[in-house]
Amino acid sequence: MTTSSKAVVDRGWTVVRDHGIWLTALLSVVVFLGLVAYADMGNVTDALTALDWKTFGAVIGLTTLGYGFRFAKWHYYLRRLDVGVPLEASAITFFSGLMMVVTPGKAGEVWKAWFLRGTRGVPASKTTSVVGAERITDLIALSALAALGVLAYSHSPLSVIALLGTITVGISLLQWRRGCLGLLERLESTPIVGEYATELEQFYESAYSLFQFRPLVISTLFSLVAWGLEGVAFWLVLDGLGVNASVVIGLFVFGFGSIVGAVSMLPGGLAATEASMVGVLLSIGYPETVAAAATIVIRVGTLWYAAALGTATFLTYKVTR
Repeated sequence: MTTSSKAVVDRGWTVVRDHGIWLTALLSVVVFLGLVAYADMGNVTDALTALDWKTFGAVIGLTTLGYGFRFAKWHYYLRRLDVGVPLEASAITFFSGLMMVVTPGKAGEVWKAWFLRGTRGVPASKTTSVVGAERITDLIALSALAALGVLAYSHSPLSVIALLGTITVGISLLQWRRGCLGLLERLESTPIVGEYATELEQFYESAYSLFQFRPLVISTLFSLVAWGLEGVAFWLVLDGLGVNASVVIGLFVFGFGSIVGAVSMLPGGLAATEASMVGVLLSIGYPETVAAAATIVIRVGTLWYAAALGTATFLTYKVTR
């Protein structure tokens, strides 16, 4: 392992060890205990105990398959930017980055850009845009899933429309290349920003390429499949708890809750995601016990499974290099 590679790996471990991931785990336990207490501890415990472990296995399987589609999107983006990273190195980078899903808005996943810079010499200003594009296309896909329930259950569409409208305006401005480059040129003369003019321009050019129509459509389809699989997993959990549920409910509640968690900018969307999922299920008519138990299971099988998978991948890489 080169000196720069070792430095970035050690930095990643420092983040895992010292910068809030374990605290986030503790806070998650507190949130889960709050849900259990709210819905009656005995009833929720009985529901969780009665849930078939095959159902939880299916949740893990669908989530893992979804990560496969997300990795395909990540690697597609790298190829779009002509970043010549071997498939194995790309996979290690992507799956290691999953340990950062419990950071606010998943912003910690920008670590993937640092990792590629340290291990492969790829400029971070070029690949940071990939992390941003991942998040935006994820939000578009989740909004589409949430829209299913908005239409089916007559919920107010204002939040989904506002989010999609904001994203559309942002992408449209980003594609106004002449205006953006003109703004960057003006910023070159400012004291602090001007020092990073070259990096900012490279970041913009990468983002401009990723948000053109064709890559935007392709990457959003990858996101739709990936998040859709987790929505199906949520439906299986509801079904496993013995209630009558449709796939649309699973997609809607999971999509809506994930959006709320993302825009809240809380670590891992904690509390915001859980509260919104439980709230929507209650508004549809599901019992408190089912709402709390289903939310706990899906969060363990998605958020915390991702963090565990990412940490395991990273530690394996650290030990074997």
